Amino acid sequence: MVPHSHAGRSLIEFLVTLLIGLAPITCGLLVLVLQVDRKQEETIEVTAREAVYAIDRVIKSLHDTSQHAIKLLDKPCDAILSDLRMEMVKQPNVRSMSLSKDNRIYCSTLYGSTDITLDSGSYVEGRLRVYSSVIATPGSDILLYRLQEGPSAVITAANLRVLQAELLGFQNSVVLSLQFGGQYVWATGSGEYYKVPNHAENPLRLTSDQYGYTVHAGYPEGESWQVIRQAMRSALPSLLLVGIMTSTAGYWGMFRRTKNRSTPAQP
Repeated sequence: MVPHSHAGRSLIEFLVTLLIGLAPITCGLLVLVLQVDRKQEETIEVTAREAVYAIDRVIKSLHDTSQHAIKLLDKPCDAILSDLRMEMVKQPNVRSMSLSKDNRIYCSTLYGSTDITLDSGSYVEGRLRVYSSVIATPGSDILLYRLQEGPSAVITAANLRVLQAELLGFQNSVVLSLQFGGQYVWATGSGEYYKVPNHAENPLRLTSDQYGYTVHAGYPEGESWQVIRQAMRSALPSLLLVGIMTSTAGYWGMFRRTKNRSTPAQP
């Protein structure tokens, strides 16, 4: 019976030593996963806030240009067309400008004096709208900024590539998209929600306080696991070394010293 008892004790000593060694490795990996997840969330939040700042700046340039053109409202188009075009060329973000009254465009930097029924559509907070490509801008959707003054309005248009250039400036893996009502704009395209590139991991929504559009931010599916694996490959050798040292120290403290004390002294 003694050999069996000795074998059972050795097995217990091995399992206990193994658990002691695995404890710091498991805890280290858990902390690593939590740190990566927290870092991902922080990166998404910072990126989304920076995107709001960058897009707000672009829209403000449209607002300022529209504000300067307010004085031209309700005047004959032929008399103010050159001034309207001058306001347009002052701001590189602006593609075209129009003046409207009672939902009819009567003056445009593209057409001059005209009479076009304005598609009232739905504007975000009455000011912003993504508009599908038209005759004047074939194959290129535009962002409209409407500055209302009673029944009249200045409508300033910018190519969506201006917004997309801002989104392309973020050098990380975060997927960004801008929501204007039911239309979305991302770094390489625009359209409805189902067309937006995948950003299912750690998704975040942030709405502009100034202009009411929404920034959607998130990582593509599988991005977090890829980052965790890379971090594990870097940290695992150190964690294994700590585990081996911990198990060795635990074994010596719990079993070897006990054995030495229980061994009778030789006469």
